[in-house]
Amino acid sequence: MKALRRFAMVAMAMAALVPTAASAAPAVDPSERMIEAINEIRSDHGLRPLREAPALDRSASGWARRIIRTDSFSHGEGYLKAGFREAGEILAFNHGNQLRPKPALRLWLKSPGHRSLMLSSSFRYIGAGPARGNFSGGRSTIWVVHFGAH
Repeated sequence: MKALRRFAMVAMAMAALVPTAASAAPAVDPSERMIEAINEIRSDHGLRPLREAPALDRSASGWARRIIRTDSFSHGEGYLKAGFREAGEILAFNHGNQLRPKPALRLWLKSPGHRSLMLSSSFRYIGAGPARGNFSGGRSTIWVVHFGAH
Protein backbone atom coordinates (compact mmCIF):
# COMPACT_ATOMS: atom_id res chain seq x y z
CA MET A 1 0.00 0.00 0.00
CA LYS A 2 2.89 2.36 0.87
CA ALA A 3 4.50 1.64 -2.49
CA LEU A 4 1.25 2.41 -4.31
CA ARG A 5 0.86 5.72 -2.48
CA ARG A 6 4.48 6.63 -3.19
CA PHE A 7 4.00 5.76 -6.87
CA ALA A 8 0.85 7.91 -7.06
CA MET A 9 2.64 10.88 -5.45
CA VAL A 10 5.60 10.58 -7.81
CA ALA A 11 3.26 10.30 -10.81
CA MET A 12 1.35 13.43 -9.75
CA ALA A 13 4.59 15.36 -9.22
CA MET A 14 5.85 14.31 -12.66
CA ALA A 15 2.56 15.25 -14.31
CA ALA A 16 2.86 18.74 -12.83
CA LEU A 17 6.27 19.16 -14.47
CA VAL A 18 5.28 18.00 -17.96
CA PRO A 19 3.77 20.80 -20.06
CA THR A 20 0.45 20.04 -21.67
CA ALA A 21 0.01 20.37 -25.42
CA ALA A 22 -2.01 23.55 -24.93
CA SER A 23 0.61 25.24 -22.77
CA ALA A 24 3.51 24.07 -24.96
CA ALA A 25 2.05 25.58 -28.14
CA PRO A 26 2.91 29.23 -28.66
CA ALA A 27 -0.04 31.60 -28.48
CA VAL A 28 -0.93 33.10 -31.84
CA ASP A 29 -1.10 36.87 -31.80
CA PRO A 30 -4.64 38.12 -32.56
CA SER A 31 -3.27 40.47 -35.23
CA GLU A 32 -1.56 37.55 -36.95
CA ARG A 33 -4.81 35.56 -36.84
CA MET A 34 -6.63 38.46 -38.53
CA ILE A 35 -3.97 38.75 -41.24
CA GLU A 36 -4.02 34.98 -41.82
CA ALA A 37 -7.83 35.04 -42.08
CA ILE A 38 -7.77 37.91 -44.59
CA ASN A 39 -5.11 36.10 -46.63
CA GLU A 40 -7.26 32.95 -46.64
CA ILE A 41 -10.16 34.97 -48.04
CA ARG A 42 -7.86 36.51 -50.65
CA SER A 43 -6.59 33.05 -51.59
CA ASP A 44 -10.18 31.83 -52.00
CA HIS A 45 -10.61 34.63 -54.55
CA GLY A 46 -7.39 33.84 -56.45
CA LEU A 47 -5.41 36.73 -54.96
CA ARG A 48 -1.91 36.53 -53.58
CA PRO A 49 -1.40 36.98 -49.84
CA LEU A 50 -0.52 40.32 -48.32
CA ARG A 51 2.75 40.67 -46.44
CA GLU A 52 2.70 41.95 -42.89
CA ALA A 53 4.30 45.39 -42.52
CA PRO A 54 5.41 46.50 -39.04
CA ALA A 55 4.60 50.15 -39.84
CA LEU A 56 1.02 49.18 -40.71
CA ASP A 57 0.76 46.99 -37.59
CA ARG A 58 1.81 49.99 -35.48
CA SER A 59 -0.59 52.39 -37.17
CA ALA A 60 -3.51 49.94 -36.95
CA SER A 61 -2.87 49.11 -33.28
CA GLY A 62 -2.40 52.76 -32.40
CA TRP A 63 -5.63 53.79 -34.10
CA ALA A 64 -7.61 50.97 -32.44
CA ARG A 65 -6.34 52.10 -29.02
CA ARG A 66 -7.21 55.71 -29.85
CA ILE A 67 -10.76 54.74 -30.80
CA ILE A 68 -11.19 53.06 -27.40
CA ARG A 69 -9.53 55.94 -25.54
CA THR A 70 -11.60 58.68 -27.21
CA ASP A 71 -14.83 56.66 -27.53
CA SER A 72 -15.01 57.90 -31.13
CA PHE A 73 -15.45 55.39 -33.94
CA SER A 74 -13.96 57.06 -37.01
CA HIS A 75 -11.33 56.57 -39.67
CA GLY A 76 -7.87 57.94 -39.07
CA GLU A 77 -4.96 59.18 -41.13
CA GLY A 78 -2.00 57.58 -39.36
CA TYR A 79 -1.72 54.86 -41.95
CA LEU A 80 -1.14 57.51 -44.61
CA LYS A 81 2.13 58.38 -42.85
CA ALA A 82 3.37 54.77 -42.79
CA GLY A 83 5.40 55.28 -45.99
CA PHE A 84 3.07 53.76 -48.57
CA ARG A 85 2.04 55.29 -51.89
CA GLU A 86 -1.46 53.87 -51.61
CA ALA A 87 -3.24 53.02 -48.36
CA GLY A 88 -6.59 51.86 -47.06
CA GLU A 89 -8.29 51.24 -43.72
CA ILE A 90 -11.14 49.12 -42.42
CA LEU A 91 -12.62 49.25 -38.92
CA ALA A 92 -14.91 46.98 -36.94
CA PHE A 93 -16.60 47.31 -33.55
CA ASN A 94 -17.74 44.23 -31.65
CA HIS A 95 -19.47 44.10 -28.29
CA GLY A 96 -17.50 41.98 -25.86
CA ASN A 97 -13.91 41.29 -25.06
CA GLN A 98 -13.07 38.55 -27.55
CA LEU A 99 -10.23 38.93 -30.02
CA ARG A 100 -11.65 36.60 -32.65
CA PRO A 101 -11.35 37.90 -36.22
CA LYS A 102 -14.47 36.10 -37.56
CA PRO A 103 -17.16 38.59 -36.40
CA ALA A 104 -15.28 41.50 -37.97
CA LEU A 105 -14.60 39.54 -41.16
CA ARG A 106 -18.29 38.68 -41.56
CA LEU A 107 -19.20 42.37 -41.32
CA TRP A 108 -16.51 43.42 -43.78
CA LEU A 109 -17.43 40.77 -46.34
CA LYS A 110 -21.07 41.98 -46.32
CA SER A 111 -20.03 45.58 -47.01
CA PRO A 112 -19.08 46.32 -50.64
CA GLY A 113 -16.56 49.02 -49.67
CA HIS A 114 -14.80 46.95 -47.02
CA ARG A 115 -14.88 43.84 -49.17
CA SER A 116 -13.27 45.68 -52.09
CA LEU A 117 -10.40 46.85 -49.86
CA MET A 118 -9.76 43.32 -48.56
CA LEU A 119 -9.85 41.92 -52.09
CA SER A 120 -7.96 44.72 -53.83
CA SER A 121 -5.14 43.45 -56.02
CA SER A 122 -3.30 46.78 -55.73
CA PHE A 123 -2.36 46.29 -52.06
CA ARG A 124 0.72 44.26 -51.15
CA TYR A 125 1.07 44.93 -47.42
CA ILE A 126 -1.16 44.67 -44.36
CA GLY A 127 -1.15 45.49 -40.67
CA ALA A 128 -3.81 44.73 -38.09
CA GLY A 129 -4.50 45.77 -34.55
CA PRO A 130 -7.24 45.10 -32.04
CA ALA A 131 -7.98 47.03 -28.88
CA ARG A 132 -10.26 46.05 -26.03
CA GLY A 133 -11.84 48.31 -23.48
CA ASN A 134 -14.88 50.34 -22.59
CA PHE A 135 -16.43 51.76 -25.72
CA SER A 136 -19.90 53.05 -26.38
CA GLY A 137 -21.10 52.14 -22.92
CA GLY A 138 -19.73 48.60 -22.61
CA ARG A 139 -16.82 46.22 -22.99
CA SER A 140 -15.88 46.12 -26.65
CA THR A 141 -13.26 45.06 -29.16
CA ILE A 142 -12.19 47.39 -31.94
CA TRP A 143 -10.39 46.00 -34.98
CA VAL A 144 -8.38 48.17 -37.36
CA VAL A 145 -6.71 46.83 -40.49
CA HIS A 146 -4.44 48.97 -42.66
CA PHE A 147 -3.45 48.13 -46.23
CA GLY A 148 -0.57 49.57 -48.21
CA ALA A 149 1.19 49.56 -51.58
CA HIS A 150 4.56 51.07 -52.52
